[in-house]
Amino acid sequence: AVELAMERAQRILGVALLAYILYPLLLPLQPRSLDDIKTWGLKGPGKDLPIPCMGVYVFAGLNPVMTVDMSHAYGYDPKAKSFWLDFTPQSVTVAANGTGASFDGHPKFKSTSPSPAYLPGWYVIKQFSLLRYRVQFRFESDSVAVIKSCIAGCWSPLSWAYNKALGETLERRFGGVWARENYVSLANRTRLSGYQLLPVLLPGGKVNAKGMAYAAGKLAASGAQLKGGAGPLMRACARGELAVAPCPLVVYAAGKLAAGAQRMGGAAPA
Repeated sequence: AVELAMERAQRILGVALLAYILYPLLLPLQPRSLDDIKTWGLKGPGKDLPIPCMGVYVFAGLNPVMTVDMSHAYGYDPKAKSFWLDFTPQSVTVAANGTGASFDGHPKFKSTSPSPAYLPGWYVIKQFSLLRYRVQFRFESDSVAVIKSCIAGCWSPLSWAYNKALGETLERRFGGVWARENYVSLANRTRLSGYQLLPVLLPGGKVNAKGMAYAAGKLAASGAQLKGGAGPLMRACARGELAVAPCPLVVYAAGKLAAGAQRMGGAAPA
């Protein structure tokens, strides 16, 4: 009986680990509209954090990503003046079928920072999620933040090598614009490349007309549809909110995990 329980526990842990690793790939992307940005922008759990760059911004010079929503910031440390942001479909929207090359014929929207030339937006954001790509912003002042990037865990050799090879900052510019700069290193701030974040939606629900016009033009240039996250997959599937192929598998796996936990005398995952 003990051996059977142990084997069952190993199976449950194996399924849970596999689900954790592959979860970002199963998350469906849903269409979003810039016209309805007030319905989905600045709705994240960190919307009330006192960070200088709160808002929804459009990427200018980085493709095929479209917008980033800073209201999904978390882990705010007032003493260190820092916070974290995960690059997931919840915080970042993409030109779903657009690639970096889609913007090459449009000087106003072309890439000014290394961008994937031939990978579609839906693939790029899922890759970011799978690699658990997240960044820490630590403000040296109200106008300059040092960036630490984490890829596949902050402890991973990949993260160490990336941060060793490149210095990254976020710097305030005129008109609410933020510049993401790539330097040789943080000690040697010789500029290599960069892009800008143009404000589209600001706290209080104010839409920036110039930022919105740029975002609309960029999306039109890509010829692609704007897409972002649909929310937690398991909860959405269980509520019948999504009619996507992974849903039956997710519901089945959740039932198996709950049943296994109950047999072992534990609590089912929330």
